[in-house]
Amino acid sequence: MRANDLATHYSSEELERRYRQAQRPVERSRWQILWLKSRGKRITEIIDATGYKRWSISTLIRQYNLHGEAGVRDLRQDNGSQPALEATQQQQLLAALSLPPPGGGFWSGPQVKRHVQQHFGVEITQVCAWSYFKRLGYSVQIPRPTHIQAATPDQQDTFKKSL
Repeated sequence: MRANDLATHYSSEELERRYRQAQRPVERSRWQILWLKSRGKRITEIIDATGYKRWSISTLIRQYNLHGEAGVRDLRQDNGSQPALEATQQQQLLAALSLPPPGGGFWSGPQVKRHVQQHFGVEITQVCAWSYFKRLGYSVQIPRPTHIQAATPDQQDTFKKSL
């Protein structure tokens, strides 16, 4: 078998089915590459279709030939790390985020980080704090700036009455 020949772990139809049904984007791209290769496409055609580099495609084919389906899986999703906050702590954080932050204003990544550290005694990074903020359904809320020459409410009323 040549270096870029595909082992027959699955038929071309099965590879296409796995490509179409893949939930994770990385795995979907990998199944697509294998499906295209099983249909007789050359590496240059696969590069044009997927945007992957020759080295990545060759490595994927080699892993698939050696390990079958296990060679296609995206192992980054299953790294086994535990979340920084337990489910109950996440619920408590969600309740805290529904209230204004200490000192007023709007919640931000650094404020979430401080809150987690003070209330749960867990040291997290600002990126982790921001990901909890987003995961719990919140987004950046910044008021629109008012123009320097904006009319006062009285001036706005006068203008509306003159129409």
